[in-house]
Amino acid sequence: MKKILRDSLFLAIFLFFPLRVFALDYVVFNEGVLSPKVVQEINLIGKELEEKSQIFAGVAIGDNMDFETLFNMQKTLPKSYILLILSKKSHRVDIVGSKGVLNLIDKEAILSPYPGTGSILPILATQKGDIYNAAILNGYADIVDRITQARGITLNSSIGNTNRDTINILRILIYGFVCFALLYYTQRRMKRKRNG
Repeated sequence: MKKILRDSLFLAIFLFFPLRVFALDYVVFNEGVLSPKVVQEINLIGKELEEKSQIFAGVAIGDNMDFETLFNMQKTLPKSYILLILSKKSHRVDIVGSKGVLNLIDKEAILSPYPGTGSILPILATQKGDIYNAAILNGYADIVDRITQARGITLNSSIGNTNRDTINILRILIYGFVCFALLYYTQRRMKRKRNG
């Protein structure tokens, strides 16, 4: 009798609670594109984000799966969600989500093709190294960082924008050096004209 009661309780829990409570998988679909290390990192960040904000941030990436099939996976997600979708077959990447969550991020900036702004397409355009793992992890981290900034929370597992910050600092230093060199050159020429 106890065994039947225990099995019935387990079956009830399994049927009435979402499967992802047990799985905690924020990579909704991965057709062998993302490495286990990247999947683990996304799951770690996604779990902490959902615990602190009640927002599900997921990734769906397919090798041979078309974009429309990946797009339809959002129907199975919780009420507050955001999903980064990439289809290698369709050559398409997009960010979809519930209206309230999409308003927390600047989708156009994240998907911008310009290196100073975008965090996904510039990496995909390089064609060097493991571009899909780098682009998805970088884009996912950018999405999560924008959500946490909008909500005023901090994550212990956040990757942050260290790469972007480093590039911006180097860019400022280079532009500063070029401006200083031009100013110095102009000043020297003016001084020679006065003396000559």
